[in-house]
Amino acid sequence: MFASFLFALLLSSSQAAPFLPTSSPLASTLSSLRGGAPLLQDSAFAELDEARDFLDECDGSCRAFPVTVSPLSPTGPTDRPMDASEWAGKNREALDKLLPQHGAVLLRGFRVPSEREFSEFVKALGYEEQPYLGGNAVRRVVADRVFTSNESPPSERIPFHHEMAQAPEFPSKVMFYCKEPSSEGGETPIVLSFEVCKVLREQFGELYERFKAEGVRYIRTMPEDDDAESALGRGWKSTYMVETREACEEEMRTAGTEWEWLENGDLKTTSKVLSAIRDVDGKEVFFNQVIAAFTGWNDKRNVSTKAIVFGESRETLPAAEMKKLIKKTDQLSVAFEWEQGDILVIDNRLAMHSRKPFVKPRVVLASLAR
Repeated sequence: MFASFLFALLLSSSQAAPFLPTSSPLASTLSSLRGGAPLLQDSAFAELDEARDFLDECDGSCRAFPVTVSPLSPTGPTDRPMDASEWAGKNREALDKLLPQHGAVLLRGFRVPSEREFSEFVKALGYEEQPYLGGNAVRRVVADRVFTSNESPPSERIPFHHEMAQAPEFPSKVMFYCKEPSSEGGETPIVLSFEVCKVLREQFGELYERFKAEGVRYIRTMPEDDDAESALGRGWKSTYMVETREACEEEMRTAGTEWEWLENGDLKTTSKVLSAIRDVDGKEVFFNQVIAAFTGWNDKRNVSTKAIVFGESRETLPAAEMKKLIKKTDQLSVAFEWEQGDILVIDNRLAMHSRKPFVKPRVVLASLAR
């Protein structure tokens, strides 16, 4: 056990909003946490076993989202902030227990000055890498297993989605690292998808039944080469990691994807039927890219309301109900202001993420794991 390890839980007895953000009051008292000072309404555990015992007795209404991990002391034995990779190398088991319980873990207060140290953190965890095969965002690799997050214009909001849910294979974990926070905006809101699914089931029963019975298909037109001006501008060569149409067709055939080559060289694809609602650890989860496709798949090649259809009937989604569901999802979400060195680890099976518009500069990098 890493000696200077602090596990902090933000507690709530509220049944209406059992999952609370770190932005208040936990983030505002982080300096006290680092010094080991007690919090009036929060519980801090220096030993993870105590936290586990507490969670075993909890009725499910007292979970932080995300849960925050921070050093007990701001400096290590060499009088500098502790390396996140050192923590990762000794606490993989702890992280594996926290993620399914909370949906997301925020590491704050560790030493992560650049993408190189973030890369070391990712590799220290020992998770298998998830290739970005089938993803639709333009990415640039900046270090081993580290690439840029969606490089769409800062004025655009990236809607909620599960990473690569439209692809045959998707990561179980998404890791974000803040190298440089924006002076305004740029938060990465997150939301628990089983909470969204509960609202869908209870308030939009007919839509819920259609999603569950039919699944969905994603329809996307992509250029040959990357278009960095679009949030879904990844070209077909990059999407399928190929150089020729023949190799691309082989990948699509394997994935069960329908395709059409357009006269201008663009590629129009229609996915096979994919689940919109899945069972994860005994919970029904709204696991998909429905909101992202319906609201965000817009560029000179795509129209978002036509980018997703019901799986069997291929009918478009009902706009009025979708707008209400999206509003409810926003209300369930939480966001915190990024700080330099923050690392956010998301259980991609349980939580969706998005991005708010921002003022440059902002550098938030990402890594994917199986």
